[in-house]
Amino acid sequence: MKKRFKILAIIALVIIVCGFVIKSQIRLVKLNDRTTPHYSINVDCNLIQFQTIEDIAVYAKKKTAADLSFSWHNDIVNGEANCVGYAQYAAVICNELFKRNNIKAKAKPIVGCYYFRNTNIHNLITKFIDNQQINNFIKDHDYVEIVDSESNVVYSFDPSIYDLTYLDFGD
Repeated sequence: MKKRFKILAIIALVIIVCGFVIKSQIRLVKLNDRTTPHYSINVDCNLIQFQTIEDIAVYAKKKTAADLSFSWHNDIVNGEANCVGYAQYAAVICNELFKRNNIKAKAKPIVGCYYFRNTNIHNLITKFIDNQQINNFIKDHDYVEIVDSESNVVYSFDPSIYDLTYLDFGD
């Protein structure tokens, strides 16, 4: 019994280490800003005081994941969105909370691509899928970029991938 437990523990450790190594090799690369229509949402967190940009980003990522379900189309009013809608929704939450907490920062949706080492994952996937509708859907990916107006430090996070995998990719 002890031998079986040790083998299972070693396998689990190897899987965890491999996961961290692979995750460390994945990065988001910005292509351009996403032009989106302006809209507002009711951010129900009046009792919460945020001190940092990071705290607001974490809250926005989790609230977006709780409020939306992943879909092929954007219907944010009914709680469905693709990566474009997730990024829009999370950016609106961030900007509202920056304003309420007097934090000088701005969040915006960004169009980008995921890279594993030096390979564009989106281009790699489209080579193997012979469906134009799917290829158009996965040709790029939206995430949120936050610029701290005082220090010009740039943060990023991906609310849709977080919702689907509970993994954080970004800075």
